[in-house]
Amino acid sequence: MPEARTLGEAPGPRGHWFWGSIQERRHNPLQLFLRAHQEYGDFVRLRMGPTISLLSLTSPELIKHVLLDHADKYGKPAGLVRDAWPLLGNGLFTSSGDFWKRQRRLMQPAFHKERLAALAGSMVEATQQMLARWQARPNPSEPLDVSAEMMHLTLGIVGRALFSTDVSGTADRVGQALTVALAETNHRILSLGLYAPDFIPTARNRAFRQALDSLDSVVFELIARRRAGQTQGDDLLATLMAVQDADTGERMTDTQLRDEAMTIFLAGHETTANALAWMWHLLAQHPEVEARARAEAEAVLGGRAPTAEDLPRLRYLTQVFEETMRLYPPAWIMARQPVKEDVLAGVRLTPTPRTIVAISAYALHRNPKLWPEPERFDPERFSPEQSAQRPRLAYLPFGGGQRLCIGNNFALMEATLITAAVLQRFRLRAVPGHTVEPEPLVTLRPKGGLPMLVEPLQVSA
Repeated sequence: MPEARTLGEAPGPRGHWFWGSIQERRHNPLQLFLRAHQEYGDFVRLRMGPTISLLSLTSPELIKHVLLDHADKYGKPAGLVRDAWPLLGNGLFTSSGDFWKRQRRLMQPAFHKERLAALAGSMVEATQQMLARWQARPNPSEPLDVSAEMMHLTLGIVGRALFSTDVSGTADRVGQALTVALAETNHRILSLGLYAPDFIPTARNRAFRQALDSLDSVVFELIARRRAGQTQGDDLLATLMAVQDADTGERMTDTQLRDEAMTIFLAGHETTANALAWMWHLLAQHPEVEARARAEAEAVLGGRAPTAEDLPRLRYLTQVFEETMRLYPPAWIMARQPVKEDVLAGVRLTPTPRTIVAISAYALHRNPKLWPEPERFDPERFSPEQSAQRPRLAYLPFGGGQRLCIGNNFALMEATLITAAVLQRFRLRAVPGHTVEPEPLVTLRPKGGLPMLVEPLQVSA
């Protein structure tokens, strides 16, 4: 067995003599990862300042090593957990070890496919309400920010699914507080720890604290009312409150319910909304794909609203969404920190916060060895035949390994139902002259929103 190289021998760009690649990581991270892997291969070292090394992977074999074969040797980076903790607490995204395993086991029944099928009706109902609002616009020729529309829609859906409550209204403090809290969490994660501590009463910190207090008061009140029998609902909250640990008989505390609710709120609307926005953008650029998707929706549904039972026959629509998440994965990067000694591609890693292993789904999904003509939008890549030929971890829109996103089936069902409903009634067109750029925050958003022309279709009687 060859002797392991030292970390300093891993391949990668030199960058600035002191800062390394940290400035490009802040200002143009997508191109940084793409270019580094094009020049240095599937295993790249990027220096982030004088002491931090970021090891980036676009090889399914190396990703399998980290996420599956030696998952016990890698944990969530301490800085990421610290920055996300005020909003998400000890939820599935931030927790680890035995507590994470317990929470994942307790929450899994709430996301079984049979349980999710019961939520399809509320997803379609929320979509139909949005479409009725589009139809009634006083000036339909004005562009509509489709990114904001998808955020509004998915927030309403996840509110109904979680609490049997619509929280999507613009005047509702949950939607407003989530926007503020998520923006500040984005800022903290991307600032690499260079932000004012919470005890300093800056304007940002005060707004963040106010948003968190508002969210906590609403969520804890909903939990208290449910425990007191004042509300009912066949929703995710009911499922989470009912589950018991098989070994101890314990149920989730109010704080645990709050933390998991916040995690579901964030993951259940922000990521899906961004993916849907990118999908409408791509369909507008590829009318032949849009026409085929609409034809499938019309053939399967015949003008009626979609249901969960229709999903197996809406296969091409699902492929369209899957291909969208290949090109624009909402969770565009994930990171791990060595917690035990390991050897990765001949590089010896020791437990230290100064070494981060990064898996950029954005770069992985553009690896030409895995995806021929990677920039081409082609939903046929996700036909059963082509999917069966790819390595297991060549596609990571929902992460991978034991920490695969628990809501992946929720998102796929939601996106397919929304797409089918919209395609039957509207055609979305690009605004002439408007340039659409990705903004890689914690999630991958269309920068500055996504204005589009929303044209009603002529539906025959």
